[in-house]
Amino acid sequence: MARFGGNEFTGFSIPLIFAGRYFLMEPGKEVLISVFTEQKGEAVFEVLKNNPVQNPYTEVNSNATRIVTVADKQSGKFLYKVRPGSETSVTFGKLDGGEISARITDQQIEVGGTVLQNNTFVGSMVGVVVNQDGRIGIGASIPPLVRRLLTSQ
Repeated sequence: MARFGGNEFTGFSIPLIFAGRYFLMEPGKEVLISVFTEQKGEAVFEVLKNNPVQNPYTEVNSNATRIVTVADKQSGKFLYKVRPGSETSVTFGKLDGGEISARITDQQIEVGGTVLQNNTFVGSMVGVVVNQDGRIGIGASIPPLVRRLLTSQ
């Protein structure tokens, strides 16, 4: 069990999914964020424990303040950036070029105008799903292939 943003996650601690990317969070003195996507049945990490991971699909960079930025390798289009910390923030790129902001604090998960507090996500449920067009869903199921990847790591 893990608690993020005042919400309890049992089974998997995935508070966010964006454009097929799974944001895993590990509790501790410093919250560790890992982000992966599934490609050809394999987990491809873009961020591993707050650090950028080079891969064939995306350009992943970090700056002096530890903000990790991820862009599509072919088009160069901005996908998302992660700022780990006591108040973790994530910014997602929208299809129309705009952005969607998310914040995870000890009290809540906030994505756009949606706020989640004191919820329980059991087993293979994710907190918030963010679509590239800006739509938001809550409590979606993690696909079976991704569940297998998570349990085989």
